[in-house]
Amino acid sequence: MGQLCLGCMKENLGEQICPYCGFDRSTEQPAPFLPLGVKLQNEDYLVGRKIDNNAEGAKYIGYSEKMHSPVIIHEFMPAGICGRAKGKTNVVVRSGSEERYKELNTEFLSYYRTIARMRELTAVAPVFDIFTENGVSYTVEEYYDSIPFTEFIERRGGSVDWNTARQLFMPLISALNSLHEAGIGHYAVSPENINVTTEGKLRLSGFAIEDIRRSGSGFEPELMDGCAAMEQYMDSAELTEATDIYGFTATLFYALTGRLPENSCDRKPDGKLPIPTAVFKRLPSHVVTALAGGLQVSPNKRMQTFEEMRSQLSAAPTVKAMRTEANRSAMQTQAASQYTSKRSGVPGYAWVVLSVLTCIFILAVAGIMWIQNHPDSSFGFIINTPGTEESEQVSEQETVDPNMIYIPDLVGKNYNDIVARQTAESDYIVIKANEEVFSEKFKEGEIAEQSPEVNIKANKGVTIVVKVSKGSANRELPVIAGQTVESAVKALNEIGFIASPGNYSSSDTVEAGKVIGYENYNAGDMAPYGAKISINISTGASTTE
Repeated sequence: MGQLCLGCMKENLGEQICPYCGFDRSTEQPAPFLPLGVKLQNEDYLVGRKIDNNAEGAKYIGYSEKMHSPVIIHEFMPAGICGRAKGKTNVVVRSGSEERYKELNTEFLSYYRTIARMRELTAVAPVFDIFTENGVSYTVEEYYDSIPFTEFIERRGGSVDWNTARQLFMPLISALNSLHEAGIGHYAVSPENINVTTEGKLRLSGFAIEDIRRSGSGFEPELMDGCAAMEQYMDSAELTEATDIYGFTATLFYALTGRLPENSCDRKPDGKLPIPTAVFKRLPSHVVTALAGGLQVSPNKRMQTFEEMRSQLSAAPTVKAMRTEANRSAMQTQAASQYTSKRSGVPGYAWVVLSVLTCIFILAVAGIMWIQNHPDSSFGFIINTPGTEESEQVSEQETVDPNMIYIPDLVGKNYNDIVARQTAESDYIVIKANEEVFSEKFKEGEIAEQSPEVNIKANKGVTIVVKVSKGSANRELPVIAGQTVESAVKALNEIGFIASPGNYSSSDTVEAGKVIGYENYNAGDMAPYGAKISINISTGASTTE
């Protein structure tokens, strides 16, 4: 493996400035954060640049030698309690804060051990490792390619419709429900703490111990403006599942409207929240009800559980509801028949027949409405629309759904050109996978593979993950004789080699300081991508005494 960039953990070909992320390898990590290049846990984890920090500690991009992949390293170092001198690794606990640190560290370890046991939650990044070193605790999480949720919404034109939001947010509800059942609260659910993976799924990040998410704990609280519930601003207030309900609902509100709710402390006690008329008209009534219930300012009036939120957002006519409504109507009709038959002289059995017909009619109408609202749940029935006689015609009609597209063929096209042409109105989002591939067929920068495959039907806004070609695994060495050392090194690095000055030799044909040629190769030879190439440099013509 070549030298890794400590900014993105990709092979940087020996460049001073990484061609992938622009990180300068001469950068120093400021105190109190870990120095760049430090190795942890028996030298398994290489520490890179800091990517985030708060009062709880810091997160670094890292690399696992065992897994051969980038990871996220989370260091617990509570502000005001711990410190580290520049260039050092050991952490010092402030005198008099030993017991406080011990309590917090125990809470941190318990919190993340619980999360680590819940690796089945697709909306939460798996925790691979938890250990103690340098006097503090660490967790190691999966690194995954993604884009921020805010960028995703921006690319979609500033908001998404309910059908798109439903597919994104329902798995997140399940994850938050499972976390709270295990005693884990997040208390910072917001667009800033959600990413969209290359598979088009939401991933929740920004986990932290409870003291970081509320006032009055002794730390500077990290509260998400517009998504933090009122009780989080109150000293020593209890945080519950309803607290996360507020943050979740505010994030859903942002996805549907393109803006966050007003800060909970600034909202009126009645909890009224204006919704743009255009948005209100296109939202189903049960979604509006869920937004209103989840964004109540008072925690007592707010929706209390994610199970309730899931039920509300899934509200639609069900078989049980249809039967209940039909039975209720039948009872009302029967009661009316008893009264009417006495007055009109119409036999009671006629009213019974009418009641049955009424029930059948209600069930039929409700069933049609349910199936229209749930096209994926037809219970095996084939519904023919006017003018269609066979199921093939129905399928053909579905292909013109304006919310669906067929995956385009991107293989062979230049990745940078495609990204440059993408706008908020684009039908799909293209993301480059962390893994790049060698190819004799595709030039460097061209797309060699894509997922999903071509012509698969998908929702608009689908994420297409591509692998970009590095070009051929073997490259021809160019003629460098007579060039300056700088220009030769640059030319070789640009085509994938790691070039460096080698030995100095006398030359009657090449002036001093310029390149004679290669030490172990000849111009025109083939060498593997990433090979280390040493350059022979002239000292000028030889002299004879």
